[in-house]
Amino acid sequence: MKAISNVIGAMSAKLGALIDARNVLRPNGKTKRTFQGRIVGAFQRTGPNPWDGYRFVDKDGESIDVMPGIRIQAEPAGQRFRMRARGAVVMVQWTPTHEERLGLGEDTDLQKAFVETCIEPFQNKAGIGAAAFIAKTLGR
Repeated sequence: MKAISNVIGAMSAKLGALIDARNVLRPNGKTKRTFQGRIVGAFQRTGPNPWDGYRFVDKDGESIDVMPGIRIQAEPAGQRFRMRARGAVVMVQWTPTHEERLGLGEDTDLQKAFVETCIEPFQNKAGIGAAAFIAKTLGR
């Protein structure tokens, strides 16, 4: 479980702060199964260019069905994660069904249950670096 929390914690950003465009969605897991969530916000670009930063905007959104195999960025607290949906990066909160809640019990840590039952964490592989990429490209 510690490895999972390290992966999740490493990818978090302060939601009120300006987020670099390259960091608005850095997947650190993928969904294992179909489940239901609720959109709680979206990341909006602060300028007209694709490299402009993003800000998180709270939103009381609708329910969304999350399918298996979707690449997500899990947040370090709660059952929230970022994913692409409807042409934007949105923040979704897992909402366990009534049956799931009954199966989990009252004293269950919902974040731990979310990580264990809904997502499969992974770490992004480091790239080869700019110099190695240029050398490889020129060597073709």
